[in-house]
Amino acid sequence: MSRLVREGELRARALLEAPVDSVDDAGSLVRVWQPIASVWTKIAPRRGAEVFVAGEQESVLTSEVVMRWRPDVASPMRFRVGARALPIRAAFDPDGQRRFLVCICEEFAA
Repeated sequence: MSRLVREGELRARALLEAPVDSVDDAGSLVRVWQPIASVWTKIAPRRGAEVFVAGEQESVLTSEVVMRWRPDVASPMRFRVGARALPIRAAFDPDGQRRFLVCICEEFAA
């Protein structure tokens, strides 16, 4: 297998976040995002599409995010890159060597 990432290609700093369900002051269940780690990534858009969600048209961008391998990354975690939130839909080790982790992310925009 050819190299997935070359030296220096993990250039985008991203915050890895995990969802935590909490109760607010009114007693309602709310989801907050807890920072797990700051990681170096390579983010590459793969495809875009228009979809209808609850009767509204939205754009969805599917991106591939490559990072160094770690055992605790899975859906429904997300990456935060500036104002962008990239929810993880799938995460896998592409060559079984535990060197890199490829995450498929979907980003929605109205």
